[in-house]
Amino acid sequence: MMKGTLAGVLAVLAAFGAAFGVPSDVALWYQSPIALAGVVAALVALVRKHVWRAEGPWGIALSVALAIGLSYLGHLAGHLTADWLGFGLVAGAMASGGVDLVRSIAQGGGGGGAPASPAGSSSPDVERSRLR
Repeated sequence: MMKGTLAGVLAVLAAFGAAFGVPSDVALWYQSPIALAGVVAALVALVRKHVWRAEGPWGIALSVALAIGLSYLGHLAGHLTADWLGFGLVAGAMASGGVDLVRSIAQGGGGGGAPASPAGSSSPDVERSRLR
């Protein structure tokens, strides 16, 4: 009974994730923590969009909890035989950091401060002068 329920849960997750570009072969999720982190990041984005706007520490906790849960399911299904908890923690940390990195790049961040004006240019920034 447990194996049938577990297979059903993994099949539903795989079908649900396939709609958003997550590989449907569940065994691929457990090839490395990076692969599971990609699955977790996609599922967290889906949860944030449709269920719960988890931000800050709650978003990190959601990523880590989802990764640990998926790694435990993978362990039960026989895809992970080693340290499933460590695998899930690493994947969750990578997923939460990866989401933040992609978000900062998409928003134009990641490089630090505002761009400097060209050398020798003493004129005010045209965009800023429109705001005055």
